[in-house]
Amino acid sequence: MTPFYHPTSILVLDDDPLFLESLDFQFSDELSCQTFTRPDAALEHLRAQASQHPDFSRYFKDCSHLDVGPESRLGDRLLRLQLSELRSIFEDESRHQRVSVAVVDYDMPKMTGVEFCRAISGLPVKRILLTGKAGLETAISAFNEGVIDCFLQKQDANVSAALRREIKRLQHQYFEEISNPIRCALDLQQPCFYFDPNFVDLFEDMVEKYDIVEHYICAWPPGVMMRDADGHEYFLLISNHDTAQSHCEVAESQAAPSEMVELLRSREAHAWFPTHEGYYHPDYETDWARFIWPAQLLPGSGTWTYSFIRHEEAIPEQRTHRKSA
Repeated sequence: MTPFYHPTSILVLDDDPLFLESLDFQFSDELSCQTFTRPDAALEHLRAQASQHPDFSRYFKDCSHLDVGPESRLGDRLLRLQLSELRSIFEDESRHQRVSVAVVDYDMPKMTGVEFCRAISGLPVKRILLTGKAGLETAISAFNEGVIDCFLQKQDANVSAALRREIKRLQHQYFEEISNPIRCALDLQQPCFYFDPNFVDLFEDMVEKYDIVEHYICAWPPGVMMRDADGHEYFLLISNHDTAQSHCEVAESQAAPSEMVELLRSREAHAWFPTHEGYYHPDYETDWARFIWPAQLLPGSGTWTYSFIRHEEAIPEQRTHRKSA
């Protein structure tokens, strides 16, 4: 599991229009293909997209001006992980057109496939080289140098199946690499449901059952935003004992309805209200049930509980102020 994932496009570069048409026809139902016959046009397209790929600076903010006490040493930098930035990716309508994998023919006029791949080696795009027998040794050398991530022989009878497999593998590798800074930062946060193998098993079951094609980990509310192949949205809300206890204590201090308090105390339900911290407020006394969802204990774990929430009962976004009376 990666901190976030969404469908992306593949770019296919080949000077043979018939091959491009055939490939697009084979893959159009499962992949978004952007085809090019000219290396210069393909290169310009990928470079134009360079700034759109999520990078380290998007997720972290330099907070070195803050006083962190005696633990700080001269030259240390304080960075804040901004998981909220993932929501902007979720709302970016162009995200599916971002190229994660380039499939490039080796034998082209003016620029070989290896030269093209070398020209885009500074981009996070993964690179597959299609080669004939004549370019096999060059492809092996390019792979060993790290210029390409994979090479396939074009004349192979099973090249289409192999290409599907490698594209899928490299698309996942693309997200593993660009989201690795987030994964490393989450690893420092304990406890974190993201690394619980029981949660990973639950998430993978949800992906298969509901045909989930994209997801984004969320810190507040804690959980995962998801979307299926038909565009339906879901939220997997996660809570540990401390978080559940805090919700219960605030609800009691605010004289919340006893039925709601009992549900929270028993951990049979999760609550998340449209307030700054998601806690109950008397403004919601009459419609509190809208912000409560049945909760289940995460199998194999005595720590986490979860609620699977569909779009029509979606979790409210937090606000920086309470609703007016």
